[in-house]
Amino acid sequence: MNRRRAAKLGDIVEIKLGRVVFDIKPGDDVSRDICFVCGKPATAWARGPEGHMAHGFASINGQNELLCEDCFNTEKKTSGAIVRKYWNAPDLKISEGGTYGDIDEICEIADAIKERDDKPTN
Repeated sequence: MNRRRAAKLGDIVEIKLGRVVFDIKPGDDVSRDICFVCGKPATAWARGPEGHMAHGFASINGQNELLCEDCFNTEKKTSGAIVRKYWNAPDLKISEGGTYGDIDEICEIADAIKERDDKPTN
């Protein structure tokens, strides 16, 4: 059974992308290292001159998920895919908005919308 997260007007999904270096040794079980977006193996790739191996990850409202190299490197496309996957809403249409100052400003706007709760405005 597929469940959808309940999303309401004003809900915010905060996504931060980053890389993390794991100390993975040959023979370590990496079978659970699956990309959150595409479902393919989220294998580590060479990062930096020292030859360290890094995984891409997305922090989605504080929950960390691994990303494969392809999904990590297509950030603009990936952000929309992450939101659709997070809410289990594959047909969700996402449009580009304007600019914002910071996350606190967005949270204030979202709180105001939630407080209004579909009440008519004057």
